Amino acid sequence: MHKMLLKMLSENRVFNHLRHLRLVEKLLIQGIILTVVLSVIQLVLNNARIAFVNYMPPIGFVLLISLTYIVQPIMVGILNIFIINTLFKTKGWPVGFWLNGIFLLLAFSSVNLVLQTQLNLTFTSAALIDIIVLALPFGCIARFSNGGWKKPIE
Repeated sequence: MHKMLLKMLSENRVFNHLRHLRLVEKLLIQGIILTVVLSVIQLVLNNARIAFVNYMPPIGFVLLISLTYIVQPIMVGILNIFIINTLFKTKGWPVGFWLNGIFLLLAFSSVNLVLQTQLNLTFTSAALIDIIVLALPFGCIARFSNGGWKKPIE
């Protein structure tokens, strides 16, 4: 069943069109997808932070930290590896998806922290800057975070 699903996805015209884009276009698509997903997840976690901390403070804090630094990196890492395998027609992943996701999360959080503290921006405006201006550099970071640029290609 797994091989049948992979075969169906590889024969999809949209995926084939995405694979024939130039490298810059692929990195831009990857950066936009990841910055939008990270921004949405961070916005949801920021809005739910008070609810987590008010729910039996030690347990809620542990739940918030585990969602932020265990579940979120796993989700982002899996998404990044899926994007890399789709766009660049690679197989597998040489870096674990939690490590990949935590690297991307730390890079994204660091940039947002600098934008928010040094420029006095709100999270929304920092996220818009991430999506519009920093999507291509973040796509390069996301591609590099999975073990470099050269991969075994089918």
